[in-house]
Amino acid sequence: MYAVLKFIYFLLKKVRYVLDPNLNPLRLAPPHIRYFATIILACFWCLAFGLYIGQFQLIGYNMLGHIAVISMVFVTWAVFKQFNRIYGPREGTQDWLRTPDRSSRCDEMTDEERISKVKELSK
Repeated sequence: MYAVLKFIYFLLKKVRYVLDPNLNPLRLAPPHIRYFATIILACFWCLAFGLYIGQFQLIGYNMLGHIAVISMVFVTWAVFKQFNRIYGPREGTQDWLRTPDRSSRCDEMTDEERISKVKELSK
């Protein structure tokens, strides 16, 4: 019984990570892009579950629904990875250099400035 409760708790934590806009990778995007991506993902999830639940009587539609739901899991994962790659912090950027909405600050150094600073400090 404890294992079942532990599994349910694990699932709730993972669902919270995906659904909470302050925890998932969409938090790194500007608000208007985050809104658009959330709307598009919600529309496709509605389509996937509509196919899955609405057409439950025939096995062909059932298989199509399973394919739709599983593929939407992978599409959501790919979108999150893409947003993390595009809007995530660059390698070498310190966390305290970012603003509260996780965007870059205007005083963040460019790659050329970093290289020149390293050369300056190594002399």
